[in-house]
Amino acid sequence: MVAIIDRLRLLGCCDEVMTNDQSPQERIDAARQLYAVLKQYLDRPTWTPIEGVLIVSGMHPPAGCTAFPREAAGLDGRPFKGEVVDRWIKAREIMRLWEWRCQDDEENGTVTPTQLPPHEFIGWCQDLDVDTEWMRLIFDVISGGKVQTDHPDPIPLAVAEYAAQAAETISAIHALAGQVSGDASVSTPVPKKVEKSAPRVPMPIPANRDHVNTEELAAILAIEPQSIRKRYSMDGSYLGIRPTKLANRRLLWPVADVKKLLSGGGRNFPEPSAE
Repeated sequence: MVAIIDRLRLLGCCDEVMTNDQSPQERIDAARQLYAVLKQYLDRPTWTPIEGVLIVSGMHPPAGCTAFPREAAGLDGRPFKGEVVDRWIKAREIMRLWEWRCQDDEENGTVTPTQLPPHEFIGWCQDLDVDTEWMRLIFDVISGGKVQTDHPDPIPLAVAEYAAQAAETISAIHALAGQVSGDASVSTPVPKKVEKSAPRVPMPIPANRDHVNTEELAAILAIEPQSIRKRYSMDGSYLGIRPTKLANRRLLWPVADVKKLLSGGGRNFPEPSAE
C-alpha cells in the first residue's frame, strides 16, 4: 500500500484523492479506495480492447461502450477535464495500436479477439512497450502492493507510524492485497524484462520499384514492422517518410524517400522512443 500512495503522488492525484490537509488515515483510505477500483477491474474475467486501453490509461470505461468514448472519468474519480483529458489522448494512441493489430490479423487471416483476460491485454501492452503511470500502478496492485526493491520508500514517517498503530487498517490493506497470513501465493503477471535480439541485417532495396510495403521497409531498415506501424499511428510518418494508404488500409512507402533516408543517415537507425 505504501507503493500505491507513492504512485498517487507521482500521478498528481493529491489534489482530489490525497491532500496535505488529510490525516494519515484519510490518505490510507484514499489509497485503499483506488486500490480497490483497480483490483476490481483486474478481477474481471475479460476486458474488451476499449476497456483495456482506458483502464491502463487511468480511466473508467463507460458501461456497455462498444466504441471509443468521447469522454470518461478518471479511475481516481476526477472528471473529464485537465489531466484526465491527457489520459484520454494517451488511450486513443493505444487504441490506434490495437487497430493496427486488427489490420495485421486480418491480413494474416487471424481472428482478432474481442475479449481478453486482463493479463493478456497487459502482456500485449508490454510487447509494444506501452508505458503509462497507471500501468505501473496496476503492477503494484498485481504484486500485492509491495515496493520494488530498486525503489526507495518515500512515505512520510507520520503515515508509516499511524499505519503501524492501526491494526484493523493494516489487516484490511493486507486483505485487499491478498496477503492474509496463510494464503497461497497467486501466480500473476509481472513486468517483462525486454531481451535484446541479435542485430538484423538490412535488406537491399528492391530494384525497379517505386514503393515498398511496411514489411519490406522494416527489412530494409533492419527493424520490426510493428515499430514502423506504431510510429505511423502517432505521427503519420516514419522518420520523415510519409506513405500512401490504400483503400484496403495497406501502406506503400516511396522508395525515393527511403533512399534519401539511407543516404543521409547511414544503414543503421535507432528506433524512435516508445514515449
